[in-house]
Amino acid sequence: MATVNRNMFEASIAMDQPRGATLLVLPLNLIALIISHVDDTGDLARLCRTCRVLNYMALPQLYKNLTLTSYDKIRYRGDQPEGMGSASPFSMGLNAVITRPYASLVRSLTLRGDWREHDLEEHARVGRVPDSSMMLNIAVRAAIDRMPELETFNWELSTKMLETVYLGLAQLPKLTSLTVRFPSSRHPRPTTVIPPMPRLRCLKVTDIDPLCYPDDISTLLHKSRKLRDLKLHWSPRMRNEQEPSVNLSTYFRKCIAAKQPLAVRRISLQNLYALHNDDFTLAFDPHTVEHVTILNNTGADGPNFMNTFVDSTWPTNPPPNKPMKIKSMRLDALSKRHCDFLGNFTGLQKLYFVSARGDANDFLNSPRYPTGLTPTAPTSPTTDTNHFLSNGLSTNSPADSPASDPSLQISLRDSYLNNIITNHASELRHLLLPSRWALPASLLARLVHTCPNLEQLALATELPSMDTLGLLLPFLRKLVALRLLIPTGSTTPSGQTAPRSAKHSPNSQAGSPQCIEKSVASVRSLADIVDLDDQFLADRMADCLADKQIFGHLKIVGMGRKAWELRGFYTVPAPAPPPTHPEGAANGTTTPGVNNSAEHSTGATPAVDSSVLQQPSSLGKRRREDEIPIPPPDPPVPQLSESFGPCVPAGDGKVWRRSVRRVGWDVLQHWSIWALDTQEL
Repeated sequence: MATVNRNMFEASIAMDQPRGATLLVLPLNLIALIISHVDDTGDLARLCRTCRVLNYMALPQLYKNLTLTSYDKIRYRGDQPEGMGSASPFSMGLNAVITRPYASLVRSLTLRGDWREHDLEEHARVGRVPDSSMMLNIAVRAAIDRMPELETFNWELSTKMLETVYLGLAQLPKLTSLTVRFPSSRHPRPTTVIPPMPRLRCLKVTDIDPLCYPDDISTLLHKSRKLRDLKLHWSPRMRNEQEPSVNLSTYFRKCIAAKQPLAVRRISLQNLYALHNDDFTLAFDPHTVEHVTILNNTGADGPNFMNTFVDSTWPTNPPPNKPMKIKSMRLDALSKRHCDFLGNFTGLQKLYFVSARGDANDFLNSPRYPTGLTPTAPTSPTTDTNHFLSNGLSTNSPADSPASDPSLQISLRDSYLNNIITNHASELRHLLLPSRWALPASLLARLVHTCPNLEQLALATELPSMDTLGLLLPFLRKLVALRLLIPTGSTTPSGQTAPRSAKHSPNSQAGSPQCIEKSVASVRSLADIVDLDDQFLADRMADCLADKQIFGHLKIVGMGRKAWELRGFYTVPAPAPPPTHPEGAANGTTTPGVNNSAEHSTGATPAVDSSVLQQPSSLGKRRREDEIPIPPPDPPVPQLSESFGPCVPAGDGKVWRRSVRRVGWDVLQHWSIWALDTQEL
């Protein structure tokens, strides 16, 4: 970084500020600590333009994690195009780290987006790389050559990374994480043997297509002896078209030949469509693998029965004399083979059943969708999530697959839960169950009693209220995050699909109390509770989650696509009990000449004799006061829904309440049962 002017601090800091106190009167180390917690790039850029002191402190934070996004079209901010008078922000970002002394501040560099390439067909016909792509790789190589402190590099552009950049990355002394994305277009590019990077600890390769861009990663895998996290994602085309083009020996042949298996701790595979062979067991050391992620978008019991000939070659039993030490497992396809695999080892601490991609019911439980902007309701709620492929379309009807049989689904669910309870319950800490498994009370009670160490739990249940669920939570003393999923496509033992009540419009509850009361009266399921007004739900949860003995350890609760953060406890005066009804009002009659104000306050409508209303008054047009029918009072605001528990008394005429705040994805992404429920490695 450029030399700091010795007069910088003296010129900016003054004890007497004519316009009042400013940030610069604080100690410099405290200012640096505050700036270190600023994450927004725009805020950091504005701090750098404020004064020389803040520029000196915020500039390293601004360039620490550099992300440049390329777009295939010019974007506009109002009527003004981005980069007007210069080049695109992507190009100007590369220019800044190449021509200015900022490259040494970069620790992480991410290049993503769409890169426009002209005359692709002509270049493909003559076997040439477009000049724009070649110049891009040259510019990136010039940038990383000036980044001696670079630790993470992510190539997520739509064009292929060439050997020029690979050679530059191999020379970086501190590179520990590498992400490479291959393009989905089929245009020839030079085949590259990726050079070794000895200090690499995390490698992620996505959109692998052996018939299109067969870059060789075997040398990189063999020489990266410090590699601990390996993520391989193949193009979904192989599995969708049943194209047996993946040969695992191509990637691990040098490790197998040298008899040096990879000592990785995390292995993630997505869209793998390959045969299993005995040599593959020599590629990994089973004693070191602790975290496994398998995302296939469709399983052996799914609609594509042709996959059975491939998936059935993979063993379900661990290798002999090599005990498994898997602590975390994440998958999206449910099958009998995987269920048996869970029953062959012990010690699992985290288990996540990810929602299948393209599931039409996903919006019911996904907080990533904006409130009120949900897709249309599914046309076939009985369709199993395994029927949806990566493009969101189903290749077979539900009747074509045995997975649509309700009895088979219940049998598979019970088998899974039996193996989880028998082999892993004592050490299980995180558990995300599929939303189509609506657990009955007996099965949920068994799960809760055998898993005392659960910290995060997500499940769908048949329990009618949170009060009943609260009877089970005292056994989960370590639970801090609870996510109640709306059952999607769940089945009852009789084989009938569990009905879902009519969906409420969020806008209809935001107005008068009458609308809220009508919505509460029509609640029949958890989905109806989620559709209620947010403020009404927050008030009810503040009452029912105020029991310190049961809910004191909970920090966040989710219902469907909504979630609330639970904060501190406080007390409020207990609500006054409703007045008792007079004896006459209880009998449905009124006494003439008696003030019935009590009936107004209780909301009871007095019964008026119809013969009195029909007879004309003897005093002419004016009727006697006792004959005037009393109009019904306005509907009272509902005090507490039956789906929630009662208020918790605190003594001295007060009750406990809890501070509740509605949170979105910015908070939920830090909790595993939400963040890992996605089709991403």
